[in-house]
Amino acid sequence: MHRLLTTGVVLLAIACFPPVPQPPEPLSLHVADPPPDVIRRAAVALTGAGFRVAQGDSIGQTISANRLSAGNGNEDFVTCSLPRNAGAVANRETTVTIDLQAKPADRGSNVTIKGRVRTSYPGYEGTAMQMPPNDTDCVSSGAMEQRLADAIR
Repeated sequence: MHRLLTTGVVLLAIACFPPVPQPPEPLSLHVADPPPDVIRRAAVALTGAGFRVAQGDSIGQTISANRLSAGNGNEDFVTCSLPRNAGAVANRETTVTIDLQAKPADRGSNVTIKGRVRTSYPGYEGTAMQMPPNDTDCVSSGAMEQRLADAIR
């Protein structure tokens, strides 16, 4: 009886914790255009989606873009462990960062696209519920990476 009760309590405890979301693998693709054209089209697509774009290197083969939003503002681009209407969501900020690299390759460019998310809870600063920023509460859903891949093809 004790063993059955212990098993039930453990299963109940596991069910109460939200699943930890897993980030997608980076996208790798080959496109027929040279790196400057790929970077230019990617920058336009990212800017159109509300990202701030910065050149990542001096030769123009990488860019990095980020988008900071509070609450559910980045929900089109992230998957989070907390439910959409959880109390902590009102205090959450997510920064989605997309890194794109286009290297010259035979008849075009080899492109790598990777997304990452930083989650913070500034509304809890100075309280007992204060939490440090982390990279696990929310992860990229892969949606922006796929949208970007479609834009540069």
